[in-house]
Amino acid sequence: MPAPIPATEVRHRVQTAMATLVAEKGYAMVTIDDIARAARISKRTFYDHYVDKQDCLLAAYDAAAGQVLSAAQRAADAAADEDAVTRVEAVISTYLKALAARPEMTRVFHVEIQAAGAEALRRHLAVDLEYVALLQRIVREDGGSLPRANAIAALGAVHELVLHAVADERTARLPTLLATVRPVLHATLADAGSRARASN
Repeated sequence: MPAPIPATEVRHRVQTAMATLVAEKGYAMVTIDDIARAARISKRTFYDHYVDKQDCLLAAYDAAAGQVLSAAQRAADAAADEDAVTRVEAVISTYLKALAARPEMTRVFHVEIQAAGAEALRRHLAVDLEYVALLQRIVREDGGSLPRANAIAALGAVHELVLHAVADERTARLPTLLATVRPVLHATLADAGSRARASN
């Protein structure tokens, strides 16, 4: 008998298959049969690891979102000696490059996740707030103060540009969007610095 497939390999195969299929067909059209066939496993093996299709999508989303967020945090920490503007640009640049490298997951991140129910939306918003907290930390370490609403607004500009790039099938060009969003980031950070100076 063939050796059993390690659990980590099964989950990697299934999550990769899920992201690819959702990007191609849309979340609503993907079936468990589709996922099992693409991942080269049985349906029984699928159910050994996931409750249902939504559970699989959320696991794929969590894994990919965690990887991108970790890369963004490392970029911020690597530029710890720089000012807030440079560090925030490093975060956004890393984020855009990571999305460009995984176009199928980028579609899941920004389009299909919205079709997966309330829990998917909750997790998506929770990830957004992780980025908000990261921007706030960067500004705070530079002596400024960035309100949550301002950070959400700046990130919203990035998200909208990404959404339109995905819809236009221009995911590969995502890294170039840093130049487009740069004025918004600079204005937000300048306001954060002004607020800090006014309070001193």
